[in-house]
Amino acid sequence: FKMKLCETFWQWGHPEGCFNTEHGNARVSRMTPMEGCLYLGVQKTFMVPMELQVDRRQYNKSFVSLRDVVWEFTIDYENGIRPEQADPLITEAREFPNISGVVLDDFVNKDRYLSIPVESLWALREYLHQHALQMWMVLYTHEFGFDPDKDLELKKYIAPFDGITMWNWREENYLQIPEKFQIFENLLAPHQKRLIGCYLYNFGQRRPSTGEAVTWQLDLYRELIL
Repeated sequence: FKMKLCETFWQWGHPEGCFNTEHGNARVSRMTPMEGCLYLGVQKTFMVPMELQVDRRQYNKSFVSLRDVVWEFTIDYENGIRPEQADPLITEAREFPNISGVVLDDFVNKDRYLSIPVESLWALREYLHQHALQMWMVLYTHEFGFDPDKDLELKKYIAPFDGITMWNWREENYLQIPEKFQIFENLLAPHQKRLIGCYLYNFGQRRPSTGEAVTWQLDLYRELIL
């Protein structure tokens, strides 16, 4: 079985224009998530509405040619996670079978994840699996690798997830990615699907990414994928 390199790529999608004039960005874009997939040659996308009210069905109709679509599952840290909160997406997946799961964005969120019982994450996973859907989460390099005991505690919360995508928030720290990836791969997520994000805009430092840092990351990630 042979797979093209581009078949391993995912896009991180947001509603068009939601970052216009945000995070130090002075430029305006109208590119939709589906247009982004076509522009980059990507067949899989995460879709995070950024707390905006969006026409989900219209987006799903635009995504029909994609292989996988994963929508955000909003975390309610105060009231907890209940499996039935995924029912609207399960209904959407019946109409659009390329919807393959949910993603919990910014999961750690300055240790707010500790307010969520691990059992509720396992219950959500089981409920999603009953409907052939998977559960993903987002992890940042600045959220682990400093305290071994804290990493072990975090591992308990990562265990229920089917897949984890790791991101380096501040571009200036990109040379630490290989060291962080070793912890990510060997300790935190040894059995799950693993993705590594590459920002094309330096949100953490509120300015455009540099060609040097992006190229360095893409070269590294190509070798890891191979």
